[in-house]
Amino acid sequence: MKHPSLEELCRGLKASYPAALTDIMDTEFKLHNQWLGPDIRPLVPEMRVAGPAFTMRWVSDPQIVEDADYEEMARRLVDELKPCVVPVIDTSKCKNAGYWGELMCTICAEHGVEGAIIDGGVRDPYYIYKAGFNMFAVFPCPLEANFNRSRLESIQKPIFINDVQIRPGDFLMGDFGGVVVIPHEIVTDVYYKAAELMEKESTTRKLIREGASVKEMLKAGGRL
Repeated sequence: MKHPSLEELCRGLKASYPAALTDIMDTEFKLHNQWLGPDIRPLVPEMRVAGPAFTMRWVSDPQIVEDADYEEMARRLVDELKPCVVPVIDTSKCKNAGYWGELMCTICAEHGVEGAIIDGGVRDPYYIYKAGFNMFAVFPCPLEANFNRSRLESIQKPIFINDVQIRPGDFLMGDFGGVVVIPHEIVTDVYYKAAELMEKESTTRKLIREGASVKEMLKAGGRL
């Protein structure tokens, strides 16, 4: 089996969709909890993202009075980001801060990063949308994460969002149907199986339009 490049993996998974990927992980790998839950959504339905995770975790801390942690996050992103990577932030379920804004998106875009995933608030959503950056978050929030709200606890360490583990380098794929995590150990297999499944679904669509019966569809290699 040919090992696809990072760009091929990102392109192939982005052409798939979360339901197909969770079907594969359910049936082929017995991984039944890879969806990040119903709250994380794209700013608009057309947004899609796929790539290896760049993980961050913030925790609530009312003693924080400066923006040093936000600057540290930006510095690490500038130093370590590369094309296709997907920044993902565990905010510890914070409800009163925005952890990402339009300028951070501009930094990412300059490094070939097309999207980010926040389990919490995002600032500047209109400007992020206008910039074409694929932003996934829970809610809009104008308040910055620092200033008596949160501190940066870790970068590039395993995190959990809704009981789903995300390790640095695990793959994320998201669209309007949700965001899923693919462990990096199986991403190549999932990539190829997703391509096969998409082909089966194309066959099924063709047969449906031709008026085939369910038996005929399954016999022809279709998928229901």
